[in-house]
Amino acid sequence: MILTAAVDWLTHSVGRSDIQDLAVAALEASYDSILITDADLDHPRIVYVNPAFCQMTGWGREEVLGKTPAILQGEETDRAVTQRLRRALEAGHEFEGRTINYRKDGQRFHIEWRTSPVRNHGGEVTHYLAIQRDITAQVRLLRRLQERADSDALTDLLNRDAGERALRAQIQKAGESEQPLSIVLLDIDHFKPINDEHGHGMGDLVLERIGRLITQRLNRQDFGMRWGGEEFMLVLLDTALEEAGLAAEAFRKLIATTGFHDEIRVTASFGVAQWRPGEDVDALFDRADAALYEAKRDGRDRVCLADR
Repeated sequence: MILTAAVDWLTHSVGRSDIQDLAVAALEASYDSILITDADLDHPRIVYVNPAFCQMTGWGREEVLGKTPAILQGEETDRAVTQRLRRALEAGHEFEGRTINYRKDGQRFHIEWRTSPVRNHGGEVTHYLAIQRDITAQVRLLRRLQERADSDALTDLLNRDAGERALRAQIQKAGESEQPLSIVLLDIDHFKPINDEHGHGMGDLVLERIGRLITQRLNRQDFGMRWGGEEFMLVLLDTALEEAGLAAEAFRKLIATTGFHDEIRVTASFGVAQWRPGEDVDALFDRADAALYEAKRDGRDRVCLADR
């Protein structure tokens, strides 16, 4: 009603022809990117873009007129969102969404936008108006904050909560793809004496260094987490038990031969388990933990495999 009153006031106070000039000037001055297409949903053609659109996308106005908004889309554009947009417009509704678009130079950026039908006096849809805003900076900030919340402050690995969520997601994928998945539990041997005899600073140095070794040596698809205290977990995707055991043995040798400090020698014990179809995180962990206990019982600084 406020908008209707404003339009009525403008019509009587300014005049209809002047309103058109005022509307164009407002579109041109908007800080938000504005794009208008014709009403052909199968092949919508751009009939207007404002300067903010050109600044945001790198496209010149004359370059995009007559083209479709698909020039902004790319590999990471969310097709589910664009399909929901299409269904909303077919029903004559507005649509709000977020997705990834691409600038003229191929650089991707995150946007949120609202697309609205524009109707003539007879109620017929003649155009679609899209108001877009670049939210890349906000998305990056939220991602950094989430990474901080998910990371162990000392080692920069995932913390236990985030690691468990990631492991559950990967277990679900492994079940769908029928690909193997294994976990490796790593526990630093005689860690309490390191803290007691050399101070917590030395203990933190050992934890930080092992976290760095894990980050450096894991394959890109795999991930590690600090499970708690001096215990770590490695999640090895597409990896069966024997291969995971070999990876654990390589880590064991790496830790045993890494110089942490002149006065101490650091070793670790490992328990390895392969996920069984239908098994939850707790059951998988229990089997790896039992294998780790066996490695500790048998003298430490060794790798033990759980039953397949």
